Amino acid sequence: MTSTGSRRNFLDQIWYRLVGVRGAESIFPDPLSSIVTKDNNRNIRGETTTTSSLLTGTKATLTSNFGHVPKDPAKEIGKHKVVFLGEIHSMPPIISFQRQVQKEMNEQSDQLHVILEHFSFDLQHVLDRYLDDETDFDGLQEQYHAIGEEGHDLEPYRGLLEDAKQHGIRLHAGFLPRKYARMLMKEGEEAAINAAAQFLPPKVDLNGSDFHYNVFESFLSGRSLYNTKNTEGSEGSSLLSQIEPPSDQFRKIFKAQVLKDEAMAHRVVELLKESTNNPQGDNEKFLVIAGNGHLKHYCGVPERVLRDAPNLSLQDTCLIISESTTSEALDQTENFHNNSHDTPLTAYIQDRFGEGSNPADYVYFYEIPEEILDEWSVKDETKKAYDKVGETASLQGNKLKAAWIMYHLGYTEKEFEAAGPDVYNFQGVGNPHFHAKIQPGETVLDVGSGLGIDSMIACHATGPDGLVVGIDLSEAETKHALKRTRELGLNAHFIVGDMENMRSKIPDNSIDVVISNGAFCLAPNKEKAFRELYRVLKPGGRISVCTTTTQEENLEPGVSWPLCMKMFISKKDLEPICQRIGFEDILIDDTNSKMSMDIPAEVWEESNPGRSKVHVGGKDFEHLVDYDMDKICARVCVVAKKPKHPE
Repeated sequence: MTSTGSRRNFLDQIWYRLVGVRGAESIFPDPLSSIVTKDNNRNIRGETTTTSSLLTGTKATLTSNFGHVPKDPAKEIGKHKVVFLGEIHSMPPIISFQRQVQKEMNEQSDQLHVILEHFSFDLQHVLDRYLDDETDFDGLQEQYHAIGEEGHDLEPYRGLLEDAKQHGIRLHAGFLPRKYARMLMKEGEEAAINAAAQFLPPKVDLNGSDFHYNVFESFLSGRSLYNTKNTEGSEGSSLLSQIEPPSDQFRKIFKAQVLKDEAMAHRVVELLKESTNNPQGDNEKFLVIAGNGHLKHYCGVPERVLRDAPNLSLQDTCLIISESTTSEALDQTENFHNNSHDTPLTAYIQDRFGEGSNPADYVYFYEIPEEILDEWSVKDETKKAYDKVGETASLQGNKLKAAWIMYHLGYTEKEFEAAGPDVYNFQGVGNPHFHAKIQPGETVLDVGSGLGIDSMIACHATGPDGLVVGIDLSEAETKHALKRTRELGLNAHFIVGDMENMRSKIPDNSIDVVISNGAFCLAPNKEKAFRELYRVLKPGGRISVCTTTTQEENLEPGVSWPLCMKMFISKKDLEPICQRIGFEDILIDDTNSKMSMDIPAEVWEESNPGRSKVHVGGKDFEHLVDYDMDKICARVCVVAKKPKHPE
């Protein structure tokens, strides 16, 4: 089971390896060889300009670092003037490394500039207000989602941005607003380029190179650029002939990609020019953080920066891309820290990329923490399972069973009737209404609203002048709930969303009372979910969250538990979480906590076998039949208020 303490510390224990992947010769076209500098005679490498193509390739002489593992990765990277760091967005192990690189580059420079793909140019004022201490990180996130369209999850970057703020690092919005890419797709190149002229260099060519398209298409199609295992023929035959060529289906959106690359590169170049013109700018450094797709093989942003920044040499730059692997795949290479081509590490990257493919100067291999894999798995399983339930929710169910369960959980007859004609769709673990005490005219948020039973009860409590908003991972259940409430004329709205990240869905300080019934059991990051409740509540607002917990700190080791149970939090951890967040008047009500219910077998049987159900035991968990779940788990209701005057 995941504990709060281990979640807080896992970034200090993650496994990663920075490995050199640049060969002495390139089997692919050097993307920089076809980029002509302003004198139109020499390319970036200083060679006579030639036409690059995937078929012919170029073999620019490079200094190989293939298989090299730096002893101090951040210091090795930080010595460069311009670093392009490719990422998978919002991935904590990558951001942990970004923080190390940012720290090292800052220590080695008089001024560090960080250019972020996550922020479009029209959000620069949001970053400036944050750096000027006019708003905190939570305020930054609020404005980001209220104004911008990028929609990245910024929470994992909290530490990175807080470090920048604390140490005087300049943060720059680095991406073209999305509206210009949409304009290109709808109205054509000329309209988009003219409209976005203030963000672009004087001359823009959206065709890009054939090799850039080859790289771009491989990201979208999943086609491998490096599958050279079946290389038969003469010794001098090209490895490229063994690689499947790209399809043309993404040519149109490729232009939109190039438009974004041109804009981001132009922003970096303008900052470089400002540094050059600044007498104190000799020792400034630049860290460019963007998705791998904008950087790989020096295509996209890097090649255009080098094209338009004549004072920047290739040796002043460093490109890192990020890729997940497992510790098992590389742990055997723990003691190899050299350039020998006889090491298992070299064999691994040779097999992955092939020497000479040169995807970057370095690849940052990282292992996705088990906690994150569990989070992904539980959310995926939850969505799939409840989508199936939603698809059959319109079928008649066992209303008598629902009545037994709801009365056992403390629902009143009035609340049972308010649940509507398909009360058999009840899926809760408690009764949040007992503590919520919803008043007429209030705005209610039902988190994990499912098929809408508790939302319908809340609608009757808040009345026609109030509003109930439900949010749930399952699209099928959300559609069913919306359809039912509309048929009943209730003032409710339902949206698909993640309770751990509702910023783009629910504004700050907008909700009077939050209810939830069973959904928090499945939230992988309980503290993050409760923080979202605190954020959306109005000052003085309250929560009533019914959930299932474990009685003790950990589930019994060595036993195969369902993934959902692994997400349960210990009952004793709930109050400290709420205290840290800032809630007051906290109550963990466990007066009706038993998991077992005395319901006659004839009542328990499902009346309609066509209905999908979630909580059905399978052969994989038959061993749990003999366990006393009342001793292992407990049903509780978390009750708390947001202070009327939050700090």
